[in-house]
Amino acid sequence: MEALEQRVATCDWYHTIELPGGIVTPGFYDCRPVVDRLPWPSSLQGLRVLDVGTWDGFWAYELERRGAAEVVAIDVFDPARWDWPPYIDQGGRSEEHERSLKKFAGGSRGFAVAAEALGSRAQRQDVSVYELDPDVHGRYDFVFLGSLLLHLRDPVEALRRVRSVCSGEVLISDVVEAIPSLLRPRTPIARLEGTDRPWWWQPNVAALRRMVRSAGLEVVATNPLYLVPRGAGRPVGSLRRAWRQLLTTRGREELIFLARGTPHSAIRARPAGT
Repeated sequence: MEALEQRVATCDWYHTIELPGGIVTPGFYDCRPVVDRLPWPSSLQGLRVLDVGTWDGFWAYELERRGAAEVVAIDVFDPARWDWPPYIDQGGRSEEHERSLKKFAGGSRGFAVAAEALGSRAQRQDVSVYELDPDVHGRYDFVFLGSLLLHLRDPVEALRRVRSVCSGEVLISDVVEAIPSLLRPRTPIARLEGTDRPWWWQPNVAALRRMVRSAGLEVVATNPLYLVPRGAGRPVGSLRRAWRQLLTTRGREELIFLARGTPHSAIRARPAGT
């Protein structure tokens, strides 16, 4: 057990994952409290499943736990291939981005450590969501996509590529903005960042659902807005900075994150017409 503790200590973790012997990885985020908030199908027993944007594999292991027979977990290993805003590529990086890039550059070694400790058979592959092709990757009975769309320049195209390899259902759990979701629950609104932070679109719940439908997916089930708490490995942000930006959308959303966690919404959908 000491050897596992040592291996865990040498990795930089994005996900909080429970490993044998009471070991818990110090992730940036802790998804454990929200697992049962998602609108899961009744069973994944025996299905071929795809986990998009897996990183340390928290959701891949959850898919296995729910009975999936085969789990393919994809991510982009090289940060140079990530969907950075051009401003960041040209050197306009915030301190937060520099910390994240240094922490996660080179891909997640944690996936291999966690998979071995858990006895997981999930296959981790270096594939971008934009590259998904049924002629190359086949089709999947179920696809999971977690906290990825905000990092993509073209989230609708990403969902369209997911649709192309999905023969059953897809479950999307992604970041939304809380205040526009509460104030304009029926009006699709998305705030564009795309400058000094490694993310692009910040939708409200209605806009996330519109993205899903725009990609040719039919909504089957949804859940209310929920908050994903930060993990032990996430540095505490500046409360003073957030208060100074209180009159801006970014500042208000930052206060929500510091107090409770990152707002998310989840949608279960299937290719329209099936």
